[in-house]
Amino acid sequence: MEEEQLKKKPRRKPAGKTVAAAVMLIGVLALLFMAVRFVRHRMAYAVTDAVFVRTDSLVTIGFDRVNGRLAVMNKKEGDAVRRGEVLAAIDPAVYRLRVKRLTAELAEARQNKEGLGILLDRLRQEIKLNEAIAAGRVEELSRQRASLLAKAEAIQAEIEQLARDRTRLETLYKVKAVSQTRAETIDTDLVSKQKMKKSVEEQARAVAASMAMARNRVKLARAGRLRLPETEKEIQALADKIKGLVAARATAQHDLGNCELKSPINGRVAKRFLTVGSIVSPKKAVLSLIDPRDVYLVALLEEGKLHGVEPGAAVSISIDAYPDRKFRGRVEDILPATAATFALAPRDISAGEFTKVAQRIPVRISITSGDTSLLRVGLGGEVEIKRQ
Repeated sequence: MEEEQLKKKPRRKPAGKTVAAAVMLIGVLALLFMAVRFVRHRMAYAVTDAVFVRTDSLVTIGFDRVNGRLAVMNKKEGDAVRRGEVLAAIDPAVYRLRVKRLTAELAEARQNKEGLGILLDRLRQEIKLNEAIAAGRVEELSRQRASLLAKAEAIQAEIEQLARDRTRLETLYKVKAVSQTRAETIDTDLVSKQKMKKSVEEQARAVAASMAMARNRVKLARAGRLRLPETEKEIQALADKIKGLVAARATAQHDLGNCELKSPINGRVAKRFLTVGSIVSPKKAVLSLIDPRDVYLVALLEEGKLHGVEPGAAVSISIDAYPDRKFRGRVEDILPATAATFALAPRDISAGEFTKVAQRIPVRISITSGDTSLLRVGLGGEVEIKRQ
């Protein structure tokens, strides 16, 4: 009887199995929910962890044209710098001496040019004056000679008249029509006039000789003009020399100014390549500077994830170095070439061997919110780009 009653009672399932089944069901549902959420999230967002902090203001600077021993280094790595601040300097003694020497040579050349200019002006004035004096002397002597020749002609006319008078008086003296004294007076006057004519002719010849000398002085004065082109050439040569010295001194002054290495940006020292005492050559890297405020992200997005990613898309950013801090940004640009295009060792498929590899497209992302002062160039992270 008791056995029949026991057979009629339903068996109860163990409580442990029920709980386990419930937990499994909840777990399956949770996994399903998470899977659906994950799929929907990946459909709505392009996610990648190939993310790097970059900057366009990383500047490596060095001395432009000068070389020498590094004498001053005012900054160390991590120090803040301001635009125009002197960061380092080489010993400027050689360049300072060069500027001093060229300045002295320039002053001497200018002084010589000024002296030649004064000499040229004086030569022009002297030549002009000497020509005028010599020409005036020739003209004066010419007038004197003409006057003497005219006087000689007048005396010759008197001599001829006295000769005629003498002939007439000799005839009259023979017939006792005139006295002997009168005849002798005519002879005396004739001799006197002849002597006077001779003296005047000698004076005329002396004046003619003086005229010849005066004409030579005119030629000599005019020959002095030949010195003018030579002096002008010397002045032009000095002008060319001065022009070259001015350019050389300007270059030397520029080089002297370049002995100081100044910061081209506001930022910080990212890398110091040399120390005090190092030998510096032109274009050799001394410091690398960076502007911490000018940072952005480059995400290398697989080509299969590129759909829906467009400029202006919102981006959620997580930086590995600061996992508890969130940053936001937006897609600024999708670059026109894959990352592999600029690889140092590009793939060689000329032999026909080819393995398909998903290419990554660089996507530039600007940071719109978050403390960018924490970021360092080269840091990695992860981004989620909202597809449009």
